[in-house]
Amino acid sequence: MKRFTLRLAFALAAAWVILITAWSAFYTEKLLRPACQRAETLSVPDFEPVTLTTSEGLALSGWWHPPQNSAVILLMGGLGASRDTMLPEARLLAGAGYGALTLDSRACAGVSGTLGLDEANELNALFDYAQRQSGVDWIGALGFSVGGVTVLRAAAANPELKAVIAQGNFANLHDEITYIPSTFLSPQWQAQRLVLLAYRLRTGLPARAVNPIDDIARIAPRPVLLVHGELELARTRGQDQASACPSAELWVVPNAGHGQYRALHPEEYTRRMRSFFDSARGHSNSVEVP
Repeated sequence: MKRFTLRLAFALAAAWVILITAWSAFYTEKLLRPACQRAETLSVPDFEPVTLTTSEGLALSGWWHPPQNSAVILLMGGLGASRDTMLPEARLLAGAGYGALTLDSRACAGVSGTLGLDEANELNALFDYAQRQSGVDWIGALGFSVGGVTVLRAAAANPELKAVIAQGNFANLHDEITYIPSTFLSPQWQAQRLVLLAYRLRTGLPARAVNPIDDIARIAPRPVLLVHGELELARTRGQDQASACPSAELWVVPNAGHGQYRALHPEEYTRRMRSFFDSARGHSNSVEVP
């Protein structure tokens, strides 16, 4: 009986290890290879389709709207974003005279990501395209979630990105994965550590390397606007991120969760997005376009 009990305990332990390891690998795979939010729009008034190629050779589709004020905003969406995902932001900026450029994420090309590091290659492709267009002399960026992580990292490395808005981005990927408190060796603790291990095995990088709170500090003195919902603020550490950069300001969106900023406060959202870039360019008013 004792031998049977030991065998049963061993079998159950082995089954648990297999189960939680498989779940962690599956979860990590979903983060790194999310489903693409496929673009269904074949044409957009006042926007033209473009295809951009990253330094890795990824050919990605985008939407381009030329500026009327010589300034262009590059837009990066969150996990699995397509070129359509950031069109609402592109339109509200275009309505103020700005050029706007969106792009499919690498997920739409079936390529794994890193949650903010390799994705900077897409932002660089956007920048290179915008810089080549006639009449463009000022470029900023706006990103949501992982796109926010991406624009902060790209701006830290590229001083020609003049101003950045990052929405709902985490402060550090390791801290994001381990955010939910867990006791040592509890199922939650084990799952978190296995996700960290799976991330490192899949990317070759420790999760701590994805560290926007350090990236933002290197952007100063260029202006940064951080947008975080009141309901996500503790997790995203928006206040800590703002404190890390003397040229950053933080808008805490009342009663908002992740990505609910525009839906809950559309007029305030539009005003703040436009006025931030206007102020960054040294203009008090944007050019309203009918």
